[in-house]
Amino acid sequence: MGKWSLRSGGSSGGSDIVTLIGEGTVFTGDLVLRGGARIDGKVVGRVTAAALLVVGPGGDIEAEELRAHSVTVCGSIRGKLIVEERLEIQPGGRVCGQVVMEKEGLVVAPGGLFEGAIE
Repeated sequence: MGKWSLRSGGSSGGSDIVTLIGEGTVFTGDLVLRGGARIDGKVVGRVTAAALLVVGPGGDIEAEELRAHSVTVCGSIRGKLIVEERLEIQPGGRVCGQVVMEKEGLVVAPGGLFEGAIE
């Protein structure tokens, strides 16, 4: 499998994309990601990401619980999110549910949507 590089300003969690879940792929269950990852398919269940997690425009996550260092959302996430550093919702991105931020790092760009509660 190839290795993609997506740089995000100063993130200490590593930002090389080493895992890709492509369009049309559906993953159900517990997903543990050790490096950076991009989701362009659908994931249902628990997600743990030690580094950057990118949800592409076609990506859809129904999270029982999603734990990640940093998340960039261009697609959609529903459920409970626990984010260490930064949650960035890009134009067209949508996050619905409960968000727990360990640091102040929530960014909602114009055209992004956040519905839910944050602590």
